[in-house]
Amino acid sequence: MNWLAEYFVQQTKSLTLSLWAYPPLALGPDGPVARAAHCLPYPGAQLVFTPGEVIKRGDLCYELPARYDMVKPSTTGLSEIVRSEPASPFFREITIFAPSCLNRDGLVTVNGAFSFVPIFSSDGAPGFLGTSTAYTELPASSPQMGLPWLFQGYVSI
Repeated sequence: MNWLAEYFVQQTKSLTLSLWAYPPLALGPDGPVARAAHCLPYPGAQLVFTPGEVIKRGDLCYELPARYDMVKPSTTGLSEIVRSEPASPFFREITIFAPSCLNRDGLVTVNGAFSFVPIFSSDGAPGFLGTSTAYTELPASSPQMGLPWLFQGYVSI
């Protein structure tokens, strides 16, 4: 079950997103080395709903999809007391876009550098995973190719 599609249909006002980002393996002197994962602190990030809209510019008409945008966490409050690990500065901006004419499925973007379509668990749980290669300014003729990052998450209301 695609939980994001259901939340967009119901126009759920806010969601909580737990997210982990695993960078690609680094090549060390003895072979591949796992790097530290980035994670959102408990209970996750709050995302708020923004309905889709149509924007007209002259003769052109643009349809912007509905989306969920991350709310910046407050610096004080219960979450500061409950959380057992420091906040990762990695997650600065998270947006989830609804399916639209631009994208067939929901699309998650992280920091404007990563984007992926979440694949939900087949057992109906609201857990998902996705892979994305970081957007870089490398020229198209560059022999380097970025390795994919792995994202795992859980979405709830």
